[in-house]
Amino acid sequence: MGYELSESGKTSEIRIDVNYAIELITDIFKAKSCNNYEAKTIAERLCGSNLKGHDSHGIVRVPRYVLWMEWGWVFPNIKPELIVDSGALALIDAKQGFGQVAGEFAVDEGIKRAKLHGVSVVGLKNSGHLGRIGDWSERAADAGLVSLHFVNVRGSLLVAPFGGSDRRGSTSPLSIGVPSKDTDHIILDMATSTVAEGKVMVAQKGGKPLPSGALIDSNGNLTINPEVMYGKINENEVPNSENGTGAITAFGLHKGSGINFMMEILGGALTGSGVSAGIDDKEKRKFANGMLSLYVKVDNMVNFEYFLNEVKSYADFVRSSPPANKNEKVLIPGDKEISTYKDRLANGLPVAPIVWQNIKQTAKDLNIPNLDRFNSAINKT
Repeated sequence: MGYELSESGKTSEIRIDVNYAIELITDIFKAKSCNNYEAKTIAERLCGSNLKGHDSHGIVRVPRYVLWMEWGWVFPNIKPELIVDSGALALIDAKQGFGQVAGEFAVDEGIKRAKLHGVSVVGLKNSGHLGRIGDWSERAADAGLVSLHFVNVRGSLLVAPFGGSDRRGSTSPLSIGVPSKDTDHIILDMATSTVAEGKVMVAQKGGKPLPSGALIDSNGNLTINPEVMYGKINENEVPNSENGTGAITAFGLHKGSGINFMMEILGGALTGSGVSAGIDDKEKRKFANGMLSLYVKVDNMVNFEYFLNEVKSYADFVRSSPPANKNEKVLIPGDKEISTYKDRLANGLPVAPIVWQNIKQTAKDLNIPNLDRFNSAINKT
């Protein structure tokens, strides 16, 4: 599997200083012809995902991003284009540019229009991987807006529908952001599959194991073995879902499967980016994210201070529920990310050793000099 087990049976991990990680990953994408701003933006957002505990959308993806560039799935230094400009409504074509840059462009467009009109709807199509969708909810919440983001992944068949046993949809994440009276906003950020595909990658590389029933094999048997998604691979190989025969399950049985279906329609069909696949397709569609985002300027509906007080009151009410497990707290969306961020900012990003090894090997393959400078980035746990 490409990872070590400690005596306790848990996968071993190392802690990577986030500043070293940002520096190395920036160098990698600069070596792949990204300009300085784009390379650093990609690095900061990937590391930011790890900081918030979303390892599936973090630095584990670096080798895959490089591979996608070589395949022509994503291109450097692409400026997103505004192709529909109609007051509160906008549509943006990312033209297969990096999602970290296209996402910022699209969200800022939504914020600007919502502040002018009270509400806005922004579609983004043909984007490279958008990363952690919660980033975009947070960006809107920083501007005092409520936002909803519906995302699909064209060309990415990974998820089995409820009652099915093969891949018919993408992991299709959903995020909702609410500004908070406290420093940290309330952010719901979730795949509409049982797990994001990146979590299967993390498990395959020796990270956190998958929850029971996360995957289904081609015979309809539930499993947690990443081999059903990628086949057998060596530890330095980039996982390729094309080599597997199984699928990820949708969350929440038929209800989650229904939401997963609608994400394809909203993020794919309505934006013009395209759904993950269609019945008459003769070949696999080219990978891209589509995202439909809605933004609401709160004080165009209700008094902003009233809204913040109501949000805080309800959040505190929910958190005050007596925990079923006395050793755990009752959490609301975003609480876990906040505590994880504080720990990892202080103590480093926990990753399986092979993940950091793969990133350094990618840098070596790109002839990035003086890689010994990153030796002090590692603290074993």
